[in-house]
Formats: sequence, C-alpha cells, structure tokens
Amino acid sequence: MKCKYLFFLLLITSCKSFNNDLYEFDPKTLKQDEITLSVIADEITYIPLDNSVTLGEIYNGIRLNTNSIYLSERNNGVLSFNRDGKIRRKIGSKGRGPGEYVYNTIFTVDEKTETVYVRDAREIIKVYSKSGKYLRSFSLREYGEPIDAINIYNSNLFVSFEIQNENNKFKWVIVDSIGNLIKKEERKTPVFSSRVGGLGGTYIYHNRMSYWNTFYTDTVFSILPDLTEEPSININPGEYRFPKSMIIISPTELEKYFAIKQILETDRFWTIKYRISGKRYFVLIDKKDKKTFLSNWEFNGSGGIINDLDGGTTFLPEVYFEEKGHEFLLGLISPFQLKTIMTSTAFKSAVPKHPEKKNELEKLANGLKETDNPVLMLVKLKK
Repeated sequence: MKCKYLFFLLLITSCKSFNNDLYEFDPKTLKQDEITLSVIADEITYIPLDNSVTLGEIYNGIRLNTNSIYLSERNNGVLSFNRDGKIRRKIGSKGRGPGEYVYNTIFTVDEKTETVYVRDAREIIKVYSKSGKYLRSFSLREYGEPIDAINIYNSNLFVSFEIQNENNKFKWVIVDSIGNLIKKEERKTPVFSSRVGGLGGTYIYHNRMSYWNTFYTDTVFSILPDLTEEPSININPGEYRFPKSMIIISPTELEKYFAIKQILETDRFWTIKYRISGKRYFVLIDKKDKKTFLSNWEFNGSGGIINDLDGGTTFLPEVYFEEKGHEFLLGLISPFQLKTIMTSTAFKSAVPKHPEKKNELEKLANGLKETDNPVLMLVKLKK
C-alpha cells in the first residue's frame, strides 16, 4: 500500500456534518514538517498518576469524563482515578474466578453512567459499575471472533470483529447494555484466513463513530446516528499491504507493513499514528487547507508536536475529549522523559510562550522519581 492512507485525513469535510465524498491520501507526498504546540493549543497542565498502585504497561484507550480517568494496565486490570490523578479503585479484578477477567487489553466506558465494559477471553463482555462492582457478562461469540475493538456509541456497545477469520459473517454488531442485538453489519470482504490480526480501532467525534482495520482493507467507515455506515476514506492497495494468507512472520518483518495505530479528530484537525517500512509516524492534518505536519514517534512516547508552551517534552496525543465547550487532547509521558529533558541544554535555553509554565514544569519534574507512575499531559485546544 503505497498505501494511500488517505486515512481519514479527510474523514469528513466538515467538522460538524458528514460528507459523502471519499478522499484519498498518498503518504509518498508527506515530508517531515513539524508544528509547535502554541499553534493549536493555548493551555497545558500535568496530572501525575498516583503511585499507590505501581503501573507497568498501560494499554491503549485511556478514557476521561467529567469526574474520572480510566485506564487499563497489564498487571492490575482496569483502574479508576479522579481528575487529579488519585487512585479511586480497581474495576473488577484480574483472575479466573466469578466476575473476574483474564484479559483487559480492550475496554470501554459509558461516559454517562461510567459503566465499564471489558472484553475477556472467548468474546465474553464483562460489565462493571463505576464503583467496580461486577454486574453481568454476555457472550458475543455467535456473531464473530476474535473481537477487534469495542466502543460506546449512544450508550450502546459497538463491537467490531477481526476480518482475517474466514468464519466471521459480520463486520460489527451493536448491542445494548445487557447484550441484546440492536444492529448487525454483514461482512462484504471476500473470505480469507491469516494468522495476524488485532489491528483495528475506533474513534468518536461529535455524534459519529468511525472504525478501521486498514491492515487488510482499503476503507475507513463512519457510522451515522441512524446506524447506517458510509465509507469515509479509501486507501489504495500497494506493496505495503499485508498479504491475506496464513504466513508465519517475525515481528521485525511485520513492522514493514502499513498499519494504523490510532486516529483522533478535532474540530480543526485529524491526528493519525501509523507505521510503514519499519518506521512510525505521527501526522497532524488541517481539515481546512489539508496541510499536513509529519514527525516520527516511538512507543516510549518520544516524537510528536514540539512543545513551545512550556519548553517540555514533545506532545503525542492519545485521547480527545470535549468539556464545557472546549476541546482537549491528552498525552502520556514518563517521569524519566520529563526529568531527562529538564537537564538538557535545549530546555535550559528555551524561551517558551509561557515562561511561568516552564518554572512550574521544572518544579514538577524535580518532585518526581524516575520510577514514578506516568504523568498525563493535558492540552486545551484553541477555538
């Protein structure tokens, strides 16, 4: 795929309304071009996560609402924090007993009720209250397996399935909070089998949800409020498309194929993290003039948007949310990264847009240990 990962680059043409036009994006036209944080944002704050629970690997999909921060971690399962980063409770627990879950790499939270849904083994959805109490389970295995992604859409549960399973009849289903079927979308992709999957995802922007599995397919789809779907992006096939076959491949070889890691959308921008030819990129696209800003990124959190607000670490968005009429992007940085940059010549000589914020950041970093839990980096976008 010389992949015209057109991605959603243009997912919609207007920020508040859906556009039926299908866009294409050619990565060959992208050149390294950086942007500073002050161009898109006017405020930055930091939320250190409580150290009373030691956090290891944090899985994708941190969730925020007015009162809480939810994240899923390898050893502790799903955790709830308050908006100051103080731990509240574990949501359920890891294990094989009644009401426990073995796997928690995929979870979602109903923003209104804070009901938590965790995808467990054998396509079982475990449901928990915001207090962490186990409520119920239901199976979605009759519709497909493995589950690729889940998200809450208008208080119902959207579930997409990995398309490399030739036995899957449906691309996705929408069920209510107890598992009753509301809508199902039949698979249209020709049948094939492969050993590699789990590379799809979803995102919500205003009253529309989009989903993708561009490892194998050429289209990003958006689901409208009436639960119909329309293509929003076309990715032309090419040499970087993963083969639709049962090949055995090493992690190193896998890296050369095109795959989207994440998409976020704001009123003004799309942000996309993807990999291709063994490298990882972050691209920010202006929806109005389609100008793109491209940089490298790594799993250690390096890369992204240059931080000229306080002179700190670069900003790599992980979450988008709206609150009180404002838009926010949220990133995740390690204390080690933060403390390392404090000692750099670049930081010491930096003259950021908000010098007082530089002093605050330095004070924060000096109060952290390198082994402390990660810090959330919260950026308020300009209107």
